[in-house]
Amino acid sequence: MIKATNYNILFFTLLMSTMGFAQKYTKTDSSEIARKWNKTTFYSSKSFAENIAEVPNFTILKKNLELGLSGKAIEDEEMVTVFAMTNNGYEELQSVKDSIFDITVAANRLAIIKYHVIPGRVDSHSIKKAVERTGGIAYFSTLQGVKLGAKEENGELYLVDSLGNTSMISATDFYHKNGIFHIVEGFVLPN
Repeated sequence: MIKATNYNILFFTLLMSTMGFAQKYTKTDSSEIARKWNKTTFYSSKSFAENIAEVPNFTILKKNLELGLSGKAIEDEEMVTVFAMTNNGYEELQSVKDSIFDITVAANRLAIIKYHVIPGRVDSHSIKKAVERTGGIAYFSTLQGVKLGAKEENGELYLVDSLGNTSMISATDFYHKNGIFHIVEGFVLPN
């Protein structure tokens, strides 16, 4: 009985001394990360919507963020990875919209954008590692609640949907206020 008590005292003493050395990470200022793409600089201190606001390649995405209230949905998330579709991707989508659904409806705009957003900060290295682990296509849960695939072919990353549509990830690892974003050419659709 005395031995057990001595062990308890020793354990309690070690626990308390360890807690005394533990420190909470309190640094509040962080270095800003700035990265250029097509003559535009994106900043980690700006929201995703602020970063793309004046970029000619994202005018359709910007409009859809505003009309579909998706920008608020993205900013409300703690940490997200956005696959930002360029105007080229939207133009491809527009050409097939009648056979799929009307992207002018706000709910559909929101669905398409939320399908291109996954929780957490997932950089290109993490995507490649996930693809490697699965041996082909890695699947990520989107904010829309369905799976979005990613694969690698000839050193390039692609998004893949359940219909077999692919969208090349043409530029990666741009930080925004609450996460990271990658630029995609083409479209993938939620099922």
